[in-house]
This record gives sequence, C-alpha cells and structure tokens, in this order.
Amino acid sequence: MPAARVLLVCVVVLLAAPASALTGREIVDTAQQKNGLTSWKDRRLSATMQSYEDDSLARTREVEIVEQTDPRGEHRTLMTFISPHDVQGTEFLHLSPRGEKDTQWLWTKEMRRARRIAEAQQDENFFGSDLSYRDLELLVRIQQWTEGEATATLEGEDTIDGKTCNVVVLQPKNPEFPWSRYKLWFGKDDFLPWRLDIYDEDKVQKRVTVARYQTVDGHATPVDATIANVGENTKTVMTSRDVEYDTDVGDDLFTVSALGQRS
Repeated sequence: MPAARVLLVCVVVLLAAPASALTGREIVDTAQQKNGLTSWKDRRLSATMQSYEDDSLARTREVEIVEQTDPRGEHRTLMTFISPHDVQGTEFLHLSPRGEKDTQWLWTKEMRRARRIAEAQQDENFFGSDLSYRDLELLVRIQQWTEGEATATLEGEDTIDGKTCNVVVLQPKNPEFPWSRYKLWFGKDDFLPWRLDIYDEDKVQKRVTVARYQTVDGHATPVDATIANVGENTKTVMTSRDVEYDTDVGDDLFTVSALGQRS
C-alpha cells in the first residue's frame, strides 16, 4: 500500500476513534484549574438569604460573610447578621479543619458570650434555615479533597436546566463532614458545578443548585443559589454581591474570643 494511503488510513482511524472519557477525578481537577473555584485564600461578600417553607417566603436576612480557605488546612467562615433587628449583630463561626470534624460557634446579643453548637445540633436550622451557607461552603471544600481523602466516580451524564452535565460522586474517607456521599453535576462545556446533592446513606438530605455564576478576579463565584432541605420541604435562596477575593483577612478574625467584639 502506498505510503500516502497508509497515512490517510491512519488519520481516518484516529479521527473516528472516540476521545477517551475523563475520569471523575479528572473532571474535578479540571473544574478547579479552569474556573479558580478553590484557588483563593480568603473571600468577603454580602448576601440576602430568603427562607421559604412550602414555597411561601418565611423570612429574609441580610448577612456579611468572610471566609478563609487552605486546600491542605482549615476552612473558616464567619457570618454576621445585619438585619432584621431581632438578629442584628448575631455571629456564627464555622471552623472546618482538614480531615477532622468541624466545630460551630454562635454569639448573640442576648447571650453576650460564644456558645459552641453541640454536634447533635449542627444540622438543625438556626434562625429558620438561615445558616445554610455552611452547605454552600461544600462546593469549595469537597472539591479540595484528594484521591486519598475521597474517591471520585463518574456516574454518567444528566441534563440540568438545559445544560448537559457530567455527574461525579465523591465518597469521603475522612470524618470532616457527617454525610456519606456527595453528588456533583459539572457542566460538560464550562466545568462549573451546577448542582450538589448531599446524601445520608442512599437518601438525599440537601440539594444545592446554582442559577448563576459571576467571575471575580478569575474565580467563578456562585451568586444565585438555592439550598433545599429535601425531606422538610424548606429552602433558602441566597443572592450574593460585593464579592472580593484575597484581601489579606487576618487569622484573628476567626477566633472564638473575637466573637461579639465587633458589635
């Protein structure tokens, strides 16, 4: 066979061969590299949290949120309630050490001291479901897990709001969070996580869906998201604004002793 024909046959075979599919781990890693989802050190934002019960608006809260994240260390979140008046000044501190169980602290004007939230209470809804930002953190935190900390399995494809997505299941090997597994829907075109289902055994307990991302300083940021308690038929819609990254937030902001000092 002439060399030119051999070359042509090889090209046709290569073009006809399907591209090898990405693994679950490769999808997660590509999402980080492409969108800067977890490459920041700290983040500040303001948010409106609208809580619904049976699709009826039950309450609205305004909050300010500051976060620190270390891919190999601790994730810290401080929420300060701005309004309405009955919760103004309340502070919620969430400390999530790498590979260990997290701790939560609450400071209110009535108590005038920080109270550690017992582990058995951590998944209750304080102020309705207004501390659901802890679930939104998971979009960052679980994607920082390595293969040694969680298996990442590609389950196939699905369509969310018209977007074709790769579905990846993360199965943790550490006690950092109490849930048994996490299922993520990554857009095939943009590699953005558009949905997160949080499981206890085989039952979905919570669902995070993102309606819109905004890119700020190279970091894809969920600015319109809904966190739903599936079994209880309640949800919180979060709208974020004034997002800033890497503003050199000090470590001392995330200490228990600092709670209430800014009020």
